[in-house]
Amino acid sequence: MMQRFVNRKSLSRLEIERRAELMYMCEADASHTRLPRAMHRHEDCIEIVFIREGSGSHIIDGRLYQTHKGDVLIYNSGVLRDESATPYADMSVYCCAFKNLKLRGLPRNTLTQPDERVVLQSGELYPEFDQLLQMLYTRVSSEHRYAAEFCNQLLQALIVLIVSLSRDNETATQVQRFDIGQQVKNYIDEHYRETIDLKSMAQDLRISHYYLAHKFKHAVGCSPIQYLIRRRIGEAQSLLINTDLSVTEVATRVGYDNSNYFNMAFKKVVGLTPNVYRTQCVK
Repeated sequence: MMQRFVNRKSLSRLEIERRAELMYMCEADASHTRLPRAMHRHEDCIEIVFIREGSGSHIIDGRLYQTHKGDVLIYNSGVLRDESATPYADMSVYCCAFKNLKLRGLPRNTLTQPDERVVLQSGELYPEFDQLLQMLYTRVSSEHRYAAEFCNQLLQALIVLIVSLSRDNETATQVQRFDIGQQVKNYIDEHYRETIDLKSMAQDLRISHYYLAHKFKHAVGCSPIQYLIRRRIGEAQSLLINTDLSVTEVATRVGYDNSNYFNMAFKKVVGLTPNVYRTQCVK
């Protein structure tokens, strides 16, 4: 028999002022991830996505990432994200959402510093992430009297694992920012419900609208018009899932005066009509 003791000299950045509380777990296979989830955000929680299989494209806080098996994606509270699987890649993921986390030196429900990476490769820790998230998913619906405490203890272990992975990647290149592209992105995020004239914006910035579009695509990974459409459709998806508003009311809320045009735009992005999408999500 060999007895081992905890290394008391190991370092930790986890100065927790308030412990996280698990909100929900989701296991999504290719039948779900094939449906794009356009631009959306959650103001009250952190989400962690672990890619078990396949690959995809994810826009996180205005930066495009090509993601692959074993990647761990960190969505801090309030951060815009856009998710789509690579066709025929059969992407499957675990998604874990939690709230009330407060680490010393960081805003509430934030797990990383602004200049830290939010897409991490698990590498040799892949089995640990997979097993830990599988246990969380199994236990989250348990009727055991201590199920919630069990899940929250597992969640603390997951947070420690993510922070340690972040420390291992801290020498990676910092995220680049492109001022003009980011400025236009921020404007679209604020005014996407309105009629947006990019040519007027380009005139205000005293640049050509062709150069504006080029800088925007360099920063975000798609054209301003594509981003605007996905921003609107992403908000529409959230409203269809979380409210009882009619499709016409949803269209108006996200900036479409013509519900038929909204239906066409929605189907082009998601692959389903708004009514069919709502029905599938409710199921």
